[in-house]
Amino acid sequence: MDVETPSAADSGPTATYAVVAGGAAAALAVAAVRLPPVAAALTVAWTALAAGAAARIVGDGLLALRSPSPPPPPAKWPSVSVVVVAYNEADVLGATLAACRALDYPSFEVVVCYESASTDGTAAVAEAAAREDDRVTAVRRDGSPAGKAAAVNDAVARASGDVIASIDANQRPDERFLRRAVRWFRDDDVRCVKGRCYGTNPGDSLVALHATVERHLLERAEFYAREVAGGLTLFTGGQVVFRADLLDDVGSFDESVLTEDIEMACRVHEAGFGVRVDPGVVTYERNPASLGALLAQRKRWARGVFQVARRHAVALLRSPWVSPVAKLDAAFTFGYALLAPLLALSLPAVLVAAPPPSQRPVAAALRLSPAVAVPVTAALVFGVDRVAGRSHAPREYLAALTLPIYAAVQSAVVVTAFLDEFLLDAPTTYVTSSTEEPSADD
Repeated sequence: MDVETPSAADSGPTATYAVVAGGAAAALAVAAVRLPPVAAALTVAWTALAAGAAARIVGDGLLALRSPSPPPPPAKWPSVSVVVVAYNEADVLGATLAACRALDYPSFEVVVCYESASTDGTAAVAEAAAREDDRVTAVRRDGSPAGKAAAVNDAVARASGDVIASIDANQRPDERFLRRAVRWFRDDDVRCVKGRCYGTNPGDSLVALHATVERHLLERAEFYAREVAGGLTLFTGGQVVFRADLLDDVGSFDESVLTEDIEMACRVHEAGFGVRVDPGVVTYERNPASLGALLAQRKRWARGVFQVARRHAVALLRSPWVSPVAKLDAAFTFGYALLAPLLALSLPAVLVAAPPPSQRPVAAALRLSPAVAVPVTAALVFGVDRVAGRSHAPREYLAALTLPIYAAVQSAVVVTAFLDEFLLDAPTTYVTSSTEEPSADD
């Protein structure tokens, strides 16, 4: 797998994207105008899906009003290896390693695996941390970068802890991160814990603002709601804590997919273990502040989800270890992901062919219902955070109102990722997240 930074990444066959996507959207629009049954079908589908999405968004917010309580502390804390991987991330790696070294936990090591191909001083930051603290081991990964999964696998091979905490180079763990996560392992059935990635830079740009609010809704509402409802719990966002022997049962991280975290979570479910989600297990992150960096990251995520859907959608439904609720959630998750490009391409057809709101006011309101559901859920999430002592700036409340526009922009990325994966057979390239200088208030 090739690895590139956002600035070096090729935007792909732009003309091909435009011709294929534009042609498909235009064909659907023409069909909707000339063929009333097509217009009716698309309108009904969009209305039903929008209403369902709005119901799920609000439902996630209501379920997120609960806060989990981990078991009491163990009599003896297990040893932990904190694994950090980095490629051209010198600007954030130092702060992350400092946060790791400041963790409030009795027995842990930090294994930082850096790519030798880094050109920005990442190696110097990692090696300096290892010299300053005996708990830190710097692992140099030679050869060409091969994606996050390859680096994590190399780092885990050097880890000695009974528990592994894997975090990205831009994830700074809260000092209670390990104590909170490890308490869940008092339950023998818990093999894997996913926490919350808390965005810290909404003031950097409009892109960072909307990305931060989006992540709050995903991390505090959707992902935790899956836990409460017994659905398909996933770990994403650059951090996960798991028993070291989990890899003996399900294998190492898959180095051939772009979202190795979601792929691993699916294998964990298929093996009958599941993923515990606790938003009280917190790491702090900076979201991309430029549109190019955001779109490169989200295209990787979207194509990675398509790759996982290909491999695991049917396997999850067939697994005897996956509960009926989790199977239903898996069908919704991957079914919606595969339908998303078609929905994006059919939107112009719906806009030109749908009856005016004056003729179908209820249907029009249902199609717009996600735009209302998002700020409602944001208010619920921000309220829960306020109770927990985590405040949000007024601009974050306002951004919740315009988040649907931000989501519409991302829909173009989903379409291009779909074309890459299913039609163009484009090479799989891992585009790293943006490396932007932390602001003074972080």
